[in-house]
Amino acid sequence: MNDKLHKVHIEHRTKSSYLCPIIKSFIDFSLAKDIIKSIVYYCVNHTLGRKQAKIGKSTKLHSTVILRQGYNIEIGEGCLINHNNVLQAGKADAKIRIGNYVHTGANVMIIAFNHAFDTREIPTIKQDYYDAEIIIEDDVWIGGGAIILAGVHIGKGAIIAAGAVVNRDVPPYSIVGGVPARILKYRD
Repeated sequence: MNDKLHKVHIEHRTKSSYLCPIIKSFIDFSLAKDIIKSIVYYCVNHTLGRKQAKIGKSTKLHSTVILRQGYNIEIGEGCLINHNNVLQAGKADAKIRIGNYVHTGANVMIIAFNHAFDTREIPTIKQDYYDAEIIIEDDVWIGGGAIILAGVHIGKGAIIAAGAVVNRDVPPYSIVGGVPARILKYRD
């Protein structure tokens, strides 16, 4: 057994111990403030993003999809972008281009930029960014929880396994998975 672990005893909380802080949050308006922040975030990152993005006919975007820098996002026809997907185009002009009949699982992230870390003298959060376009061709299936990183080109008919982190190009009709993603096999 791990020497760093130690046994602790906890008293289980009552329903009232959960309810009291919730009631107090109504009184001090912290709940209202958080709700307003959430609404603003949703309006900017879903509603505005959806309005700015170029989205093809019969494409379905779940109401929890986040489209950041929507003016740099293009989604083809007949696509399904599922629950809690985040599409983050580049900070400057790197686009996300998604072909026709692409579908994603829940919690997919497609991120067309990355933080720079060129110098140790400046914290990474204060450094610039690197942008690179992401291209996803027609008939691609991206499994739940997958992450597609900047500069990646995914070929037609490819399948990305759930939870994969794709940091390099994916050939057409290949099935990739893992962290980082690698080719597992090709579709017949």
